[in-house]
Amino acid sequence: MTREYSADEERVLKTLFDSCDEEGIGSINMNQLPGLLVKIGKDEGEILKIIEICSKYAEETGGLVSYEQFMEAVKSIETQSVVTIEGPDPKVVEFMRILEEYRIKCEEEGNYLEAGRAHKQLEILRIQEEKRQEKAIRVRQITERQDVQLAHNMQFSEFNAAWDKYMEEYDNMAQMYIQQMTERHAIVLLEYQKQLRAEIASKPPKWSKELLEWRRRQHILARGKKYTDAQKLKRIADKAEQKEKEDMEQNQAILFARREAKFRQQQQAELQALLKRIEARRKEHIKQRNLDSKRLLQRNRNVQTVLEMKQNTESQKLISDIKKTMKTISAASTGVGNGTGSSMGGTGGSVGESASHISSTGHQNHGYGGR
Repeated sequence: MTREYSADEERVLKTLFDSCDEEGIGSINMNQLPGLLVKIGKDEGEILKIIEICSKYAEETGGLVSYEQFMEAVKSIETQSVVTIEGPDPKVVEFMRILEEYRIKCEEEGNYLEAGRAHKQLEILRIQEEKRQEKAIRVRQITERQDVQLAHNMQFSEFNAAWDKYMEEYDNMAQMYIQQMTERHAIVLLEYQKQLRAEIASKPPKWSKELLEWRRRQHILARGKKYTDAQKLKRIADKAEQKEKEDMEQNQAILFARREAKFRQQQQAELQALLKRIEARRKEHIKQRNLDSKRLLQRNRNVQTVLEMKQNTESQKLISDIKKTMKTISAASTGVGNGTGSSMGGTGGSVGESASHISSTGHQNHGYGGR
């Protein structure tokens, strides 16, 4: 009987598979399979069977196994698993009753060798039935643990998905804040540069005393009609004025660059403060995530531990009850045999023949062993 996985279980298995697919190619290496199978709660026997199936796929793909091949192998193993029902098998109980009656009949007739063979077969059958019921208990308990482990994996996957989404939203919000501040800084810087240029341009030039004296003498000569001397002095003053003007423009450029750099430093400091707050907050989130993750894993381990303790106690009690039940069945068969010994002399022929054939050949016992 194939186990049907729910959509959530399929998603968790796909998430666990993708976590091993580091290259994102849709396949994983064979050496990654054991760890993945342990995560989904498979026991050692199931792991070996699944690896054996997947190795056939991997021979054709260079040691790689796809998710579809992985799920096919997992489901095929679960399909092969025998569904064992707990509790005594009515057919086996009936067979034990017949075999016990035959043993008693042989003992009463003095056919002790045949009675011994029947008793031996009865003991083998009882042990096999006890083992079958014990196996049924183990199968159920393993299934319970696998279901719990799968539920824990699903819960942990949802936990990580929720935190990944939250951190992604946080990073997007942080980038938006950074972009907004950067754009605002650019606008403010342009306005500051405009104001700074206007401020520098509005200041009157400061000429040297020497240049001012040359201009004064130039005007005096011009008013005195000494135009030749005035023209000579004007050329000298113009050259001096041009040089001083270039020096003033250079000083203004230095002043502009210095004040602009200072303003940019203030903006950069503001941006760094924002980045520091964002990073500090992000570290707090990561710390909280790790703390929540440890608590969740510890809680899941506690659940597993409690379940295993409960199953161990239950297993011991059930196995003890099984042994008592099988002994009770055997004792009840003996009681029936002793109470009906006289009547079996006349009517036990068919039972004796059937049980004799079973005891001597063991075919029925072998048939049970293969069931």
